[in-house]
Amino acid sequence: MRQSAGWISRGLVTVAVLYAAAAPLWSQMGEGSPENSVAPLPHYVAHKETVPKEAEYVLPDGSIYIAGNDLVAPLLERINAIYSAKHPGFKFRTDLISSGVAVAGVSSGKSAFGPTGRDVTPFEKEAFSSRFGYEVTDILVGWDNNPDVDHYPPFGKFPPGVWVNVRNPVPAISLEQLAGILTTGSPKGDITRWSEIKFHEAPVGNNGADYAKREIHLYMPTLHGLPVVATTRDRLGKNLTWSHRVEYLPLLEDVINAVANDPFGIGLAGWFPTDEGWDRSSSLMSQVRLLPLQEDADAKVSHGGQGDLYPLAGGIHFLINRKPGAPLEPWIKEYMELVLSKEGQDVLSDLTKTDGFLPLDPADVPKERRKLN
Repeated sequence: MRQSAGWISRGLVTVAVLYAAAAPLWSQMGEGSPENSVAPLPHYVAHKETVPKEAEYVLPDGSIYIAGNDLVAPLLERINAIYSAKHPGFKFRTDLISSGVAVAGVSSGKSAFGPTGRDVTPFEKEAFSSRFGYEVTDILVGWDNNPDVDHYPPFGKFPPGVWVNVRNPVPAISLEQLAGILTTGSPKGDITRWSEIKFHEAPVGNNGADYAKREIHLYMPTLHGLPVVATTRDRLGKNLTWSHRVEYLPLLEDVINAVANDPFGIGLAGWFPTDEGWDRSSSLMSQVRLLPLQEDADAKVSHGGQGDLYPLAGGIHFLINRKPGAPLEPWIKEYMELVLSKEGQDVLSDLTKTDGFLPLDPADVPKERRKLN
């Protein structure tokens, strides 16, 4: 017994020594390690700036003209107020109508920069580059996801996404699977039947009854240049083409209506319900559901709710006309540093409930800030 006790004692001492030696290494691999931590967002530090009075976007009264998307108005109001308070003499005039206006304003030189509430389409990028011979500078500052039901009763407003019939048993799919469904030439192959959908290793056909035997019916809006159609295909993969099995319908509402009446359908739609006061929106919402998505098989599943970033949600972008190799105008660089600072990203967080905005993942902010240099 004494020998055993001595052996145990010596073993415990050895373990303690090893633990003490390894502890510093573990601490380096913990929260403080580069792999597991993200640097805090920089605070905004104001520098002295002057209004460029000769610029084409400066109006006769000295105010700076900004044309862009109407949905980002609450964000611009807050950022403009902070910037003006820090830089006396700066004042802004905004015409916020649509994201298309943001692109046109930057291209014409009449707008200092163009704020959008969605991703810029390939067609819009090509129109800019064909005129100037270089690409528009595109800075992502946040996300436009899902405002609350108080502002969009009775169900809230869902971001661009894919919709299925309420009877559909599919719990969620990945963007890779969505690419296989909607396009032709996806790296993992085309998906044409519901039985080919797998989630957590089980095909839908195991519990999906008739779904295992049926083809997937695809519905999309007719307008290929519609932003949600153009930008979604770009997110699903480069150089992919839409499936020849897609049935194109005139309006987004027609896509939702088709899915509501087709248990085996799936539809790609933009913001829904729409703002046109369509009286069938409420009744259709009881017959369809937004299909939860995940970036990949290991990622968190998003249901597109408030504060829950949906993979097809539109980005909030600021478009700037800058020649390659040329610096940003000093005051514009200062403005963008504000938006991409802790204070600027906090504004987006403040607007999550009322307007559906979400800040960038802190890990993604440095990439956007590098575009300012």
